[in-house]
Amino acid sequence: MSEEGGTPAEIIEIVGRTGMHGESIQVKCKILDGVNKGRILTRNCIGPIKTGDILLLTETAREVRKLSRR
Repeated sequence: MSEEGGTPAEIIEIVGRTGMHGESIQVKCKILDGVNKGRILTRNCIGPIKTGDILLLTETAREVRKLSRR
């Protein structure tokens, strides 16, 4: 755990846009520290991001639902 109280995770893949108006981005990220180190999670992010960025996750237990193709 870092000083800010979050767990660092590196974005390894951008899956796609989600939300009513496409305002959030679904990403796959790899946990870099803590008890879940090495685990790959799917999360939703808001704001400008790219592959290789580091997120600080407040918790690493939950995962979002995968995007469904219509």
